Amino acid sequence: MMNLPTTPQLPQVVYSAKQVLANELMAATQAQLSLSELMNRAGMAVFQLLMDLYGDDKRYLVLTGKGNNAGDGFVVASALLKVASVTVHCVEDPLLLQGDALAAFTHYQQQGGSYSVHVPILTDYDVIIDALFGAGFHGQLPSHYQQLIEKVNQASVKRLSIDVPSGVNANTGEVSAGAFCADACLSFIGLKAGLLTGKARQYVGQLYFDGLGVDQHFNQLVSPLAEYMSAQQLLVLRPQRQLASYKNQCGHLLVIGGGQGMGGAARLAAEAGLRAGAGLVTVATHPDNVQAVLQGRYELMVHGISQVTQLDELISRATCIVLGPGLGQSIWAKSIFEHVLMANQLPMVIDADALNLLAQTPTPFDLSKAVLTPHSGEAGRLLNCSNTQIEQDRLAAIQALVSQYQATIVLKGPGSLIANQQQLNINHSGCGAMASAGMGDLLTGITGALIAQGLSLFDASCLAVYIHGLAGEEAAKEGQLGLLASDLLLPLRRLLG
Repeated sequence: MMNLPTTPQLPQVVYSAKQVLANELMAATQAQLSLSELMNRAGMAVFQLLMDLYGDDKRYLVLTGKGNNAGDGFVVASALLKVASVTVHCVEDPLLLQGDALAAFTHYQQQGGSYSVHVPILTDYDVIIDALFGAGFHGQLPSHYQQLIEKVNQASVKRLSIDVPSGVNANTGEVSAGAFCADACLSFIGLKAGLLTGKARQYVGQLYFDGLGVDQHFNQLVSPLAEYMSAQQLLVLRPQRQLASYKNQCGHLLVIGGGQGMGGAARLAAEAGLRAGAGLVTVATHPDNVQAVLQGRYELMVHGISQVTQLDELISRATCIVLGPGLGQSIWAKSIFEHVLMANQLPMVIDADALNLLAQTPTPFDLSKAVLTPHSGEAGRLLNCSNTQIEQDRLAAIQALVSQYQATIVLKGPGSLIANQQQLNINHSGCGAMASAGMGDLLTGITGALIAQGLSLFDASCLAVYIHGLAGEEAAKEGQLGLLASDLLLPLRRLLG
């Protein structure tokens, strides 16, 4: 991927592609614009972005299909004719276009523009513009599109998509085989949820947005599907420490985990809790782990648990519980899991093996005070489906998890989703370097510490996911490979202030 300018400011509310398609005409009408004028604005916005990003490049190729996205492409091509060399490759016969798209093609020809139906030599171009499919795409790309796009993806060129990368479902985030992998994408009118989460993020590249002058009208017409909370919205949630504070006022986090030989996960969660501001952190773990968990972090209070009743006094002193890191699925683990969920009335963060045990447990527990933090595999087990099904529609998956478990849910992954029965937020921090052991344990500890300090379950989850991802980005500046979960602890402290 190429280096692009600083991340642009994006809207803080999100819609489905279906909402945009169903309401763009009414929004344009209220703005006293025709759909033809809207198409022209979209094309010119893409042209301006091309000049901003790649203005020194002089050889452009526009790929068009058979819908209105092709019309946007022809508007772009007409503008490029005045400043560069441009060719349009029409995968479908442009004479089959209709309405505004056909008018845009006719205008392009009148300006002296050329097009080809033969697959071009891609090395003849610096920048390739994807105008093949738009926001209405779903399913799988036809094979001839896949073959073309795979060649483009492998070429040493810069790639920009108009509105939605072809092959990406902008409602669900599902990605077709052979999808266009963009360096940048300019989307219109409403920020589309499917571009922001899961595998789709890799294909979107750097996302830009232009409301085309109708977004305010659109926002008044349509209720958002989700939030896309900004850094400013999230950072204001950080706990504020008063001058006269003392440790007992800053929350007491109890981390329960670490089966025999698996104390590292509990240690990571507990240390993250300390670094996220909890005044006190206690670890309840297998007796064999006590010295290993305590070693080098003497601020922790560590207790070996051989009988589940030993937990009761620890729970009575806690403000929030973290359950699951390294817990395992042994008889010891199952007895602790069941005891905590049956007896506990505190807010709780459930992760890792506790999620797997929850998926195996037919007895319904009251999880209204709980945050569940599954990745797609754990989410699949909780919903009795495959992780592939989860990734096909992450937005539907998190809604199903909220409905079934009546809890606050964090569905981890690129563009992590955070939801309860009233709200849904899509996270925008994090990086691929964070795909290493222990990262989820850190997130669990951060979330628990923020809840222990008084944040609501939803706010704590949103802030924890954002800060966790931001700490990962900071730590990864020293190298994408070999990043350890513990490398995030110092930037975490700085970011939480």
